Amino acid sequence: MPSKVNKKLLATHQIRLKSLLKEKNFEAHLIEEILVCGRLKKAEKGSYLLSAGMLIEYFPLMLSGRLRAYRSDHEGHEITLFYTGSGETCSFAINSIINQTPSGIGSIVEKSAEIWMIPGNKIDAWIAKYPKFRKFIFQNTNDKIEDLLSTFDSVSFMKMGDRLYKYLLDLKRASGSSIITKSHQQIAIELNTSRVVISRLMKHLSGTRQIRQQRNRLELL
Repeated sequence: MPSKVNKKLLATHQIRLKSLLKEKNFEAHLIEEILVCGRLKKAEKGSYLLSAGMLIEYFPLMLSGRLRAYRSDHEGHEITLFYTGSGETCSFAINSIINQTPSGIGSIVEKSAEIWMIPGNKIDAWIAKYPKFRKFIFQNTNDKIEDLLSTFDSVSFMKMGDRLYKYLLDLKRASGSSIITKSHQQIAIELNTSRVVISRLMKHLSGTRQIRQQRNRLELL
């Protein structure tokens, strides 16, 4: 009986995946290849999909949920690079596979995710064979480069108060919700600052009616 249930769940996810790929105008033969060679992975919030230094064999196509890509140093200091949501893939994973190099970033599941994992050895052939796939990869890469440039500008040129508010807006855009369920400590880690600084800035944002705060939860107004 469990195997029948699992097959039914897999079929349901394949239907969703096929619909997603059709929305992206992928070629019919490519859609069939993706359905046949990929496998479903369910990842719980807080689990790690990538770690720096990892050799990558599969690249992710997000069906649901959200990933946060980050960079960290040997002391555990961390900075958020970008988010990957439904219908997207991780450009850094693609780059590592193509160049056969270890991952330079980490990726953590921010919102429980359903991911279609596709063998990395398909990338070169699909880029050459399928124009829609090539466009998808290039567009996704371009979007993440823009996110990285935005992060660079934020770190280099913005005061921490402005960085915090931009971070909250980016998270709202990535999640599609104005409700953010993160503690001040977690936000401080992701912005590479102290909890005291974040708490002080949150108090200011609340006082200027830009956010409404509750315990481990806030709403952008």
